[in-house]
Amino acid sequence: MMSIKKIIYITNARLPTEKANGYQICKMCEAFADLGIRLTLYHPYRRQPKAFKNKTVFEYYGISKNFEVVTLPNFDIIAFEKYLPKKIFPVFVFLHSYIWAKYAVNKVEKEKADIYYTRSISVAYFLHKKKLPFILEIHTIPKGAQLKLLKKITKSKFLIRIAPLTSFMAKMLESIGFDKKKIVVLPDAVDLKLFENLPDKYECRRKLGLPKKANIIGYIGRFKAMDMEKGIYTLIEAMKYLLSKINGEPVYLLCVGGPMDMVPEYMEKAKKLGVAQERLLFYDRVPNYKVPFWIKACDIVTIPSPKNEYTSYFTSPMKVFEYMATGVPIVASDLPSLREVLEEEKDCLFFEPEKGKSLAEQLLKLLTDNTLKSTIVRNLSLKVNRYTWTERAKKILF
Repeated sequence: MMSIKKIIYITNARLPTEKANGYQICKMCEAFADLGIRLTLYHPYRRQPKAFKNKTVFEYYGISKNFEVVTLPNFDIIAFEKYLPKKIFPVFVFLHSYIWAKYAVNKVEKEKADIYYTRSISVAYFLHKKKLPFILEIHTIPKGAQLKLLKKITKSKFLIRIAPLTSFMAKMLESIGFDKKKIVVLPDAVDLKLFENLPDKYECRRKLGLPKKANIIGYIGRFKAMDMEKGIYTLIEAMKYLLSKINGEPVYLLCVGGPMDMVPEYMEKAKKLGVAQERLLFYDRVPNYKVPFWIKACDIVTIPSPKNEYTSYFTSPMKVFEYMATGVPIVASDLPSLREVLEEEKDCLFFEPEKGKSLAEQLLKLLTDNTLKSTIVRNLSLKVNRYTWTERAKKILF
């Protein structure tokens, strides 16, 4: 690829945001800048909850201030969601994203960047129309109007790369007409600096106020995203099949990430299953720099994703790589997307998605088999270096 000195990143996302997409966008910007590239991130104005007001992405995510952030004017359609009929609201969102994309591209055209980078199909379409060199990072294969728009750029000579998260998405992109040579599969990544020199699990527990002598099964991530519950119900069901004590120590389920308005439902689920509520520990979202301590405090960490098209073929959860970086053993839903990164009994154990009993069996295996646990920990430590943000940025550019 040509020598790259300047990148313009355009996103139609609320920043900062508690959602994973905001962190992922900003970590990629930081990684590009770490390579010596001058980068400006453009995003729309959006109304913010009180917790986010007057906070920059650098403060909120704890990232280097090595790139510029510009907020563009925007009519915040999301703020009117509760006033519009549910059935037609997605139409308004699409039209708004289309109009804002055109405005944003017109605004940055004069910047004369070497590469224009985006995760938005609408933005990519207008970059194509303006004959600007662009990279599209894509996190789902859309349907309806968005798919029609995506198909309009399949043969664009201004498209430098298209970067899906999984090989399944790559095959779908080929099938709709994208040149295989322009497709680069890019799973998500981790910042290893955050995981350097972590204290041991007992010290992490002391710092976080967690029980010192216990078997702690962890889930660190949002409890719900994209209107989809992330598998906490399955974790609670698994607790039904696990003894309250294993190896003489109590067994706790630790879930960190919020939203906390889901917790009453989880506690009601536990009550119905006969799971003692004191065995369940729920915490709201924590700052990104504290995430490693919460993971390290666990004996086992989990990815209990439900089984559907999105989780099976389109996802690359950042928590996978954060878990890897701490070297804590992983038990994960047996999904094709996760098998692209993780290997059975080498660096994780898989269970049947949405089956609490299957999950409990794999948790018990790890809690009682120290040889297997040590093998998984060793292999995770060896593998994680492939999945840094810097390596990801290099792969897509060079």
